[in-house]
Amino acid sequence: MKKIVITVIALLTLGALFYSLGIGPFKEELAKGQQHGGRRRGGKTVSVQVAKVRIGDVEEKLSFVGSLMANASVTVAPKIAGRVEKLFVRVGDLVKEGQLVARLEKDELAEDLKEAEASLNVYKATLKGKEAELSDLKRKLDRYKTLFEKNFIAREEVDTVETGALTAAAQVELTKAQVAQMKARLDNARIRLKYSEVISPFAGYVGKRFVDRGALVNSSSPLVMIVDLSRVKVNVPVVEKDYRKISIGQLSSITVDAYPRRRFEGKVARVAPLLNPETRTGEVEIELANPGAVLKPGMFARVEIVVQKRRGVLLVPEGAQVKTAKGYGLFKVQGNEPRAKLVAIKTGLSHKGWVEVEGPLKPGDQIVTLGSNLLRDGQRIRLVKRDGFATGGLGKGE
Repeated sequence: MKKIVITVIALLTLGALFYSLGIGPFKEELAKGQQHGGRRRGGKTVSVQVAKVRIGDVEEKLSFVGSLMANASVTVAPKIAGRVEKLFVRVGDLVKEGQLVARLEKDELAEDLKEAEASLNVYKATLKGKEAELSDLKRKLDRYKTLFEKNFIAREEVDTVETGALTAAAQVELTKAQVAQMKARLDNARIRLKYSEVISPFAGYVGKRFVDRGALVNSSSPLVMIVDLSRVKVNVPVVEKDYRKISIGQLSSITVDAYPRRRFEGKVARVAPLLNPETRTGEVEIELANPGAVLKPGMFARVEIVVQKRRGVLLVPEGAQVKTAKGYGLFKVQGNEPRAKLVAIKTGLSHKGWVEVEGPLKPGDQIVTLGSNLLRDGQRIRLVKRDGFATGGLGKGE
């Protein structure tokens, strides 16, 4: 049985060889084939699908991922130490700029203020007494000088009064300095009393609350976190080769898992002036409006930045391109009995399955999109619709 199979294979191989060389009984068939010069020149007809060249717009986008961040976020802490008397906000509350969010106990601070006011009044009264004493000594000195000029008193008496006047003047200046010191102490007491009320530095939402009523806090202890959600931002790392394409003001599109059917529009707000030497990436910040505060910090964001956009260019399907020895080309349909003409093209931007091209093409030209890998320049083709039926273009003898 094995010998029979080997014999049959050998006979088939010899038959194929004789047919290709036109030997023996296959000589007549080869001659008939040579008589059909048109078929030999065009080769066999290949079924292809085609599309038309069109005019359109194309854009280049870069895609990134990142996390949303609040436009501004601050941990609010008191400026003085004390015990929390009351918290006026809860997590999620909307607060205004300058709104009271917490208050510390202020009994001691109020007493300090009263003490400072009293001390200031004491020094003011002392200053009045010192000034009156100085005025009296000045008048006395004038009288003693007059008496000395008339030789009624000795020089030593004038000097004694004069020394007393100088001493009184120094006491006045000292008391004035003490009054200024007490005014500063009073102002400080008022400021400390004012600091017992903790306010929001800007409008936003309460993101966190760190303490409860009665907690003893220091001047750096966090009370609440305020986040501004009127706008949000996302920072994305851009690799070195794409960094030159990014510029401030470029439009971007952001999507998040929480709203899969919505696209949020943003713009490039800031571009870092340097790259990270370890990752060779630069940080780009995109800002976007957040009406209704639907976007939350920490959400995973997918970002697309439009870095180039061309309008009114020739577009062909990406599948129409073929690689040639000199670059890229595509097969253009020509003639009533259609043939595939290979034309050279230069490619540009690609977008949504279409690619920008430059070459001997015009809008409406038909080009091969499926089957181009089976074609040679000038080969006859059969145009086939997507459903598999021919649309015409069959030559004679087919």
